[in-house]
Parts: sequence; structure tokens; C-alpha cells
Amino acid sequence: MSNQFIRKASLIVSTGGAGIDLSQFHFRFNVQAADTQSPNNASIRVYNIDPDTVNRIVAKGEFQTVTLQAGYTQGGAYGIVFQGTLKQFRVGKESNTETYLDLLAADGDIAYNFGVVNQAFAAGSTPQDHVQAAATAMGLPVNPAAPLSGFGGIQNVRGKVLFGMAKDVLRSTAERLSASWSIQNGQIQVIPFTGYLEGQPVVLSQFTGVVGVPEATDEGIKIQILLNPNIKIGGRVQIAEALINQTLFQKGVAPVPYNQYTGFQFVANTSRDGTYRVYCIEHEGDTRGQPWYSHLICLATDPSSQKVITTPGP
Repeated sequence: MSNQFIRKASLIVSTGGAGIDLSQFHFRFNVQAADTQSPNNASIRVYNIDPDTVNRIVAKGEFQTVTLQAGYTQGGAYGIVFQGTLKQFRVGKESNTETYLDLLAADGDIAYNFGVVNQAFAAGSTPQDHVQAAATAMGLPVNPAAPLSGFGGIQNVRGKVLFGMAKDVLRSTAERLSASWSIQNGQIQVIPFTGYLEGQPVVLSQFTGVVGVPEATDEGIKIQILLNPNIKIGGRVQIAEALINQTLFQKGVAPVPYNQYTGFQFVANTSRDGTYRVYCIEHEGDTRGQPWYSHLICLATDPSSQKVITTPGP
């Protein structure tokens, strides 16, 4: 049984140093983050805000940024689960007495859509230089935990000119490095397909928040846990292999789906040391309701090579 208790959440809309704290209102949220080029997004519904405050947020447009923190005050982690730009609003009623304001936000949306690079490099420039140029054009920092140092030694023998959308520069650079790039809480991170963020894995068990039974699927290892902001896209979690439901195949027999006559069905590998790289996270919560979970999709890392296993089983 988990020893995490006493939920805590903070919701602030702001511009620069000025903002409004909505933490004391009842609100629900759903945050979707993934190791993809598209910006992460959040949908937050806040109940029974007074009309003047709604007018300041919606009609006057005084605030541009939303910062959502969630977790536990005791026995668990607490921190930012989403920080991004307010993009759209929806005002309505769930009943005659209960009104709501929906906040729809995206992480790094403006930087993603409007960042432009215009820079020339002499011979000898590196992928790190190109990533930094794109990040500067977007006005975003590079995540220091992303292992760009792992791409050392790669240099352009000729001069190089970068001109165009910063996201296209990041895309082409990542493809050249066999890596993925994404924006996570306002930071650029580029990670090799077989790599992960620096730092120790977050240990998961029935004592640290695992809910139900993790399962190996054709999409990856699916794990549901009590909400934990310490788990990051590209980071690692550690969970005992024995806790994961697995689909096993007879040795030497091709896996064919039971409901198909042709085709193959593969499931994600499990790791002997129980270490997995996180590719997708969905945080859901209700400050006055039951949901308070993080849903993870992960892939195993090889304990011998310390690289992600990208080839599915069996």
C-alpha cells in the first residue's frame, strides 16, 4: 500500500510577475506529454470563478501563461506537471448552479510555430551548435539533463547555413543523430532513440504509488501510478519485472493475433533489471474528486548496454 497522502495542487495564470492564483478553486486537469515534436497540451476546467475574474482572463486577455503543479505533501513528490501558453477558453455551465472556465494550453506553442533561425557557421560546427541556435531562435533553453554530449565528435567539414523554421532545423538535426526532439515545460531536449535523460530512475512499486497491474502491450509497457511530477519524458523508471503482466509466445512460433489470419503481433520487451525509458505521460487529477494519476508508456532498457530496447518482442 502506498504511503503517499494529502494531495496538493497549484494553478496560476500569469504574465511576467503578475498573475492570479486559482489554486483554491475546484479544478480538474488532463495533461498529455510525449517524446514527439508536437507541443504537449493541457486541458484544465476551473469551477465557479467570479465573472470579473473570468473577464480578466478571457475578454481582456491579461494573462498568457498557465503553471500547474500537483502531487503530495507527504510521502510523495510535488512539482510542475505543466507550464505553457494559454491558447483557448471555453465558458459554460454543468448545472444551474455550477459554472466553469476551461483553459486550453500548449507547451512552447508560440516558439514552435514562430521561431526562425538565420545563422551561418564556419567549418567544424557541431550538432550541439545547431540545436543551440534553434533553441535561441525559439527563446527556449536546452534541457541540461538531455545527453547532447553523447553526440560529441560529429563535425561539419564545410560551413553551414541555417535558415528557416527552428523546428525544421531541430527535426533535421535529430534525424541526422538518430534522435528525437521535443519541448518539455519550456525546454528543448534532444535524446538518442536508444538513450535517456541523465539521472537516477524513479523507483516504482506497490509501496510508491503503482495502481493496478502494469502490462506489456504492442504500444509499450503501460503503468498507472499515483500522480508523480518527478517522472519526465525521456527519463527512466524502475519497476520489478515480476510485477508486469506479459504475453508470452512459444519459442520459434511467430506471434499471430488470435483474431486475424495474417500479420504479426509484437509486445514490448521487459527488462531484467526493471528499468524503462518514459515516452508518454498523461497526468489526470481532480482536486475534489477521485482521479489523481499518472499514466505512463515506457520501453525497456538493456541492463548490459544501458540502451533502450527498440526492437519489440518476443
